[in-house]
Amino acid sequence: MSWTDRTPSWLPPLPPPRRGRGLIVLGWILVGSTFVYIFIMSYLGGTHTLYTLIPLLLGLLCLITGLLRRDTRAR
Repeated sequence: MSWTDRTPSWLPPLPPPRRGRGLIVLGWILVGSTFVYIFIMSYLGGTHTLYTLIPLLLGLLCLITGLLRRDTRAR
């Protein structure tokens, strides 16, 4: 290992380049699939329950959390 492989002590640790991307993708999948399910069930004449809202709420929570992790502004 060369001395150039070590980062200087004064340099802060670098965050991962794609922070929050997995949560954003998971959120979009949950929200999108929930809407597709709602549209298909409405077209077929099926009934909806409030349990349909659980994946929608989880998807929105994942989206919000992923977007907040992606925010790199100084606070």
